Amino acid sequence: MKKLVASAIFFYLLCSDAKASEAGVPFLMFYPGARANGMGAVFTTISDDALATYYNDAGMAFQQKHNIGLTYVNLLPGLYTGMYYKFLSYVHPIRDGAIGGHIIWLTSGNTTLGIDEYGNVIEEGRKTSDLSVKISYAKKLNKELSIGIGAKYIYSYLVPVWITRPGKANSWALDAGLLYIPSKVWQFGMSLQNMGPNIKYKEAGVLDPLPWTLRTGLAWHPFPTKTEEFTVSIELTKILVGLLDDLRDGSDGFKYIWNDTWKGIGGEYIIKDIIFLRTGHFWDTIGHREGWTFGGGVKFYGFRIDISRDSALYDFPTDDWRFSFHYSF
Repeated sequence: MKKLVASAIFFYLLCSDAKASEAGVPFLMFYPGARANGMGAVFTTISDDALATYYNDAGMAFQQKHNIGLTYVNLLPGLYTGMYYKFLSYVHPIRDGAIGGHIIWLTSGNTTLGIDEYGNVIEEGRKTSDLSVKISYAKKLNKELSIGIGAKYIYSYLVPVWITRPGKANSWALDAGLLYIPSKVWQFGMSLQNMGPNIKYKEAGVLDPLPWTLRTGLAWHPFPTKTEEFTVSIELTKILVGLLDDLRDGSDGFKYIWNDTWKGIGGEYIIKDIIFLRTGHFWDTIGHREGWTFGGGVKFYGFRIDISRDSALYDFPTDDWRFSFHYSF
């Protein structure tokens, strides 16, 4: 039962705030990629590698090389050591655009499903898990503007604390995004994600909305050169569940919407396209997540290895590291 409760707490913390916790399959809101995480999760406007399939499909259209990315996270070990998150993505350039996709896999490990009145385990060994498989397409409309779309299948196998058997559910969703790059100095990005029908856990009789999400950001490259590049990006992320109810509350509702919007600012310094240094700051006022993130990477012969840490965001001790591997060819 201890592991079962820990799983429920984890999914609540992953959502972090009241509105987000009303949505189902919260693993879709978890930020993949050590590069993005090290910059305070501000990647919607950058989206220049395989992570574009998650943050903004439109970013694939400007990529000229094939790119494969893998993220591995032992998620929040300070809360529960058995949680793992894996993200595999791929971008394949085509004429005036690109196709791609990703697979997300999250598991909390073995879970105790039942204990009798004497404290004896009567069933265990099941693994709670979540899966999402997505395909994406992006196209350049001109030299400055691109659009992207994606479709995903969602499967969830959980053990809620209010039942003694697992709940299974599946659904589908669409993503859409745009990326505008008017110059070498500025670029703007926006994406709308997880647009799909409610997901239902049949065994539990629970019907939850998907985490419809709006991301928007602005990136600035103050001095791009052949030997170094510095990027600063800001981003706003809003989970749209309950938005109409908040708007009906007038000024109080608008204040809540702003406080309920996740905010991030981050920077990346690249030296000779070999060494990458990153930092960022993330704010989630309602969810009480705020703090600095740090990361870095190294690139050689098309391979890039990234690492990041965001443990400062949480109000409990944890040693939260992310590792990512990218290969471009």
